[in-house]
Amino acid sequence: MKICIGYPPLKSKKGIPLLSQNRQFQWFKSPTYIYPVIPASAATLLQSQGHQVIWLDGIAENWTYDQWFDRLKTEQPDLLFMETKTPVIKQHWQIIKRLKRKDPTLPIVLAGDHVTALPQETRKNCPVDYLIKGG
Repeated sequence: MKICIGYPPLKSKKGIPLLSQNRQFQWFKSPTYIYPVIPASAATLLQSQGHQVIWLDGIAENWTYDQWFDRLKTEQPDLLFMETKTPVIKQHWQIIKRLKRKDPTLPIVLAGDHVTALPQETRKNCPVDYLIKGG
């Protein structure tokens, strides 16, 4: 299976979102990135089980949404995994809605603190296929 671990770009006047591996979400004015240990470990585990893993980090790459989506479309994954946090959950809901309009057959998995605490809220507001709770 071809699995994409994706971080779509999140544009804001507040700065660059520090999303992965950070329980205390922050916006940074200067580019600041923390190595995403948990998603990277998941990628390694998936690869060890024979899956092909694609890493599309639109935040770290400073891509536009269209650049990120074009890469996603080019890669044609069998599944997209995204991580979210409360301060950006509504942006992620909108991104998932947009993705589903363009490709309703792409299974999308969403994980993170917000969906762990409030899974029904995400189910109500977003056409995501799977939620991973915990952690």
